Amino acid sequence: MSNKIIKSCMALAMAVMMLTATVLADPAQSTVDWEKGVVRATGLAAGNSKTKNKGLYRAQAKRAARMDAQRNLAEAVEGVQVSSESSMRDLMLEYDIVKTRVDATIKGMSEIDSRYYDDGTCEILLEMPLYGQTKSVAEAAFLPARNQPKVPFPQPTSTSIKIDVDTAVGGVVDNGYTGLVVDCSGLGLEAVMSPVIQNNNNQPIYGVENLDIDKVIEMGMASYANSADDSISQARAGNHPLVVKAVKVNGIIKGNPVLSVADADKVLIANQSDMFLDECAVVFVK
Repeated sequence: MSNKIIKSCMALAMAVMMLTATVLADPAQSTVDWEKGVVRATGLAAGNSKTKNKGLYRAQAKRAARMDAQRNLAEAVEGVQVSSESSMRDLMLEYDIVKTRVDATIKGMSEIDSRYYDDGTCEILLEMPLYGQTKSVAEAAFLPARNQPKVPFPQPTSTSIKIDVDTAVGGVVDNGYTGLVVDCSGLGLEAVMSPVIQNNNNQPIYGVENLDIDKVIEMGMASYANSADDSISQARAGNHPLVVKAVKVNGIIKGNPVLSVADADKVLIANQSDMFLDECAVVFVK
């Protein structure tokens, strides 16, 4: 290759670099907020330092900040735990349809906030909801499950279990239990989109296969709260939930509460009449 061609290529590369806005060294943050049900990411960038027109400079900075926010949001979404065994990254590698949906959603995501700083940089905030029928992580994550048949809840191992109404928050239950609260405090429970409640014999009693998939996508299988009677718990499980204590949590990611066999039977027996599991009226206390 002649020196003239080499110099031309180098000049072209330099020109492309000068026309490109500058993404600053990683001040951007991304988080998964399970309480608010969103994945949040910011992007921060400056325009091309050679651009003299202020309007064009701001447009360059905003475009670059948006691209940075999209990259950060994509990384955050990939890190969301779908189950105790798999993340969104795993699903996106296994199912092209999941990856395609996530990529399209992030590209079309509207910014929540944007601001310019005195140094000429622009910062943009993007949020993707964890749940919802459109443009959510769950809508993409549960696409493969849409064709799976719904499985009935298992039968309790014993039908002679007595359900103590005093375990309900608020005292005596007049109209049945309004939900389920599983106290996992001190056990190191991790938040996942598709948890499984098991009994101590490793029998699942509550999983995504038992539920209406549209309901799971819309509201998720469970909320995570700090106590059995805080606002998150009451909003999800109502004023008179059945409260049980997990004996442990399991899974590669510790996302699956484990109940004693007796407590698991209580849950299944109560659900036969009150159907709170069917409504995903479930709260895990971390």
